[in-house]
Amino acid sequence: MAIITHPTRIFDLHCDTLDRLALRSAIPEAGFMAEDALIPAHRMSSLADNAAHIDLTRMARAQYAWCQCFAAFIPDGLGEQGSLHVFNTVHSYFKGQLAQYAGLIEQVMDARDIRRIVDEGRCAAMFTVEGGSFLGEEFNRVYEAADLGVKMITLTWNGKNAIASGNKTTDGLSFFGRDVVRTMEKRRVVVDVSHLNDRSFWEVLEVAERPLAASHSNSRKICAHPRNLTDDQFRALAERDGLVGLNYCKRFLSETGHVTHDDVLHHVDHLLELGGERVLALGSDYDGCDVPEWLCPAEKVGNLYDLFVREFGQGIADAICFENACAFFERNEQR
Repeated sequence: MAIITHPTRIFDLHCDTLDRLALRSAIPEAGFMAEDALIPAHRMSSLADNAAHIDLTRMARAQYAWCQCFAAFIPDGLGEQGSLHVFNTVHSYFKGQLAQYAGLIEQVMDARDIRRIVDEGRCAAMFTVEGGSFLGEEFNRVYEAADLGVKMITLTWNGKNAIASGNKTTDGLSFFGRDVVRTMEKRRVVVDVSHLNDRSFWEVLEVAERPLAASHSNSRKICAHPRNLTDDQFRALAERDGLVGLNYCKRFLSETGHVTHDDVLHHVDHLLELGGERVLALGSDYDGCDVPEWLCPAEKVGNLYDLFVREFGQGIADAICFENACAFFERNEQR
């Protein structure tokens, strides 16, 4: 009897590939990946053929059933208009790539379409934002972003904006930020608490009524970096049916910066012990950080899936790598 195999299903909650490609020449003052200046321009122009971590053609060749959250990353310090310019530039690039490579990728406007898109062999692409400074203090921009298909917004990057304070600052959620959270929830845009400082995190939880995500954050118990979640924070997200994406950044996985398989497993094992079987997902941060060589570029993510199968079994591996995230966003459409 022939053995029937199915593509490995991967759902990644965060990458910065769009910025890395779109801003290279369009907005050089954004300061994104200066080392890319050594790479020929034609190798950093297309989402389907590039020298970045994520390449549509390479991923299709690897035969993953793949959903990717592509973030418009808004760096700190650009001001409201500069931030809005970055958002518009990255979104325009994204739309152009969708049109040019429709055979490889489709934007997810309703999360209940994710399974159909990946089963058709294309990348199910969710457009997200990292850093809410592009909103300024304009509520209508939340509605405009939702109409463009934005499915998740990380409220801050590392600094402070009109909404809240990131992990390098000390203030909390503003009055405007409270209304932003409520407005996002009304429009079914997921509130992402990665990058927040601890005060802002807990103040968001006081306001939020829907499940929250931490798209790319690990365990602070295992690696004591402020970008990671404390046990109490993880439990609070789990109790609210939230979602937490495992970040591949070396500095967030190990305090030594040298990341072994065991370093990753320590994070996963600890978060599973805290009740993370239906909470833990993937949040690679590809093209936004240094990731372990055995996970770079993105088509090597199968190494992570295989590691989880060996350590925790296929059910847990499937849940972490695809099912938890897919079910979370499907529920978000229905609530």
